[in-house]
Amino acid sequence: SMSDKRTILWFRKGLRLHDNPALKAACQDAEHLHPIFIIDPWFMKPDKVGVNRVRFLLDCLSDLDISLRALGSQLFVLQGSPEKVL
Repeated sequence: SMSDKRTILWFRKGLRLHDNPALKAACQDAEHLHPIFIIDPWFMKPDKVGVNRVRFLLDCLSDLDISLRALGSQLFVLQGSPEKVL
C-alpha cells in the first residue's frame, strides 16, 4: 500500500552491522529496508585506489551481504555517481 514505510540505508564507510547506529534507527522506523552501497567510478580509477584496496572493499561488501541475507535482507550494490544513482 502507499502507506508502507520504505527506507534506504546507504552504506558508505561503516560496512558492518554491529554497532551501526544508522542501521538501528532505520530498522526502528522502516517497514521495508533497502540497504545499498554505491560504487562511484571516480573512486575506482587506478590512480585513485590500488587493487588491494578494491579487493578489500569487495570482500567487505560480500561479507555485509551475507550478514544481511542471514537476517532476511540483501545488499544492493549500485554503480555510478551518487548524485545520479540516488
